[in-house]
Amino acid sequence: MRKAPLFAALDDDAAEALLSTMTRTKIARGQELFHEGEQGDSLYVITGGKVKLGRRSADGRENLLAILGEGEMLGELSLFDPGPRSATASAIADTELVGLSHQDMTAYLGTRPEIAMTMLSALAARLRRTNEALGDLVF
Repeated sequence: MRKAPLFAALDDDAAEALLSTMTRTKIARGQELFHEGEQGDSLYVITGGKVKLGRRSADGRENLLAILGEGEMLGELSLFDPGPRSATASAIADTELVGLSHQDMTAYLGTRPEIAMTMLSALAARLRRTNEALGDLVF
């Protein structure tokens, strides 16, 4: 879990406390974890296996957004802003994950507010990379 950028700066106690609130999930190759447009409220960290993120156009074409492996996270938007999923996540190998719900994260941050700044910094860095990638596509 601590390989994920959002949790990398957590100390051992903070990481253990957070991990105790997370749910373990296994999905088989070809199985969807979540589907674009579904309501979401959880972040997942891959502890083994691989997941592809993609979007489908109205005419059925698929746009591959990313292939994620061990230590990488997905669904972080829904963790802080529960709402429709922006992509579909499918296992491309048998995969194990740990999940954290919006409700559990809110309770965790209530007991450890100093962790919020670390997480905000990680999210800001990810948004910065996304903006740079979007700028590259536009220009």
